[in-house]
Amino acid sequence: MKKLIRVLVFLFLLYVVYYDVAKGTLPTQTNAPVHETETAKRLPYQIIEIKAGDTLVSIVEQQQKGPLPVPIDTLIRDFESLNPGVKATALQIGKSYKIPVYRK
Repeated sequence: MKKLIRVLVFLFLLYVVYYDVAKGTLPTQTNAPVHETETAKRLPYQIIEIKAGDTLVSIVEQQQKGPLPVPIDTLIRDFESLNPGVKATALQIGKSYKIPVYRK
């Protein structure tokens, strides 16, 4: 009787692992359609290709030839509104992004 219970428990565990791998137990992420925001429509930008060592802050400081004219939170929010679906902390080398341009 103990053997039968062990076999059934083992088969149940195999089924649980198979179900988890095949279908998953977490809901899939659905992306809602992205609409262009008002900020993205009126904010001036420049398209820049990212090189090794570039950060969002360093790129804007190079454009300004000096320190940031806005707080970093504003810079990140503007960048993410110009580039929907892209995080400011996840820039990829070789890709081009819209970088906000600020007046001095």
